[in-house]
Amino acid sequence: MNRVRIVLAIALVLMLSSLAISAPESRQLGDYAVTFDLNTNLNYEVTVLEPAVTESVTITPLQISTDNTTGATVIISEYNEPIDATLMPQKQISVLTAALNLYNVTSVDDITVDGKEGFMVSAVPASFNTMVPADLTRYEAVYWLDSEKCECGPVSVGTTSVTITSTYPEDVTMNLINSLQIVKSGAAAASGVQIEPPA
Repeated sequence: MNRVRIVLAIALVLMLSSLAISAPESRQLGDYAVTFDLNTNLNYEVTVLEPAVTESVTITPLQISTDNTTGATVIISEYNEPIDATLMPQKQISVLTAALNLYNVTSVDDITVDGKEGFMVSAVPASFNTMVPADLTRYEAVYWLDSEKCECGPVSVGTTSVTITSTYPEDVTMNLINSLQIVKSGAAAASGVQIEPPA
């Protein structure tokens, strides 16, 4: 009888810990409700940073951090006017940016984020890049919340882009990307999304 109780107690503890691991995070970034689930037992903090505002764009970042080299960011860039949202040139810019930051790109993959077309660039430090651990992989994913094909030619236009960068392991990074949902205020209230205030 005691063995059965012990087995049941262990099973209950495992079930509760798995529920704790998979609890989604919710934050408000300006007008946008952001939810995601890293589905990991790593310790991390979530911080909504102050937006950067210029004449043409408002950039609002969310930071997820575990330590000095392990973390992720979700950045929403909302432009005042529609701009070119075509993914191909943005892929090229991301590859060039990785090289300028002393990373070698290992793959560029088309992905879907929150039901929308996007891409992910994976990169590792160049051999002469001694600023980060040699075994670290950096991921960058980009998609648009409102991209639409333009009648003006083979391009897309939009006003709101999302960039996700991560140095978490691939499984945690993909958990973030695959679970990410961003909903503009009003739409969030209608869908019943629950938002926690910034930590």
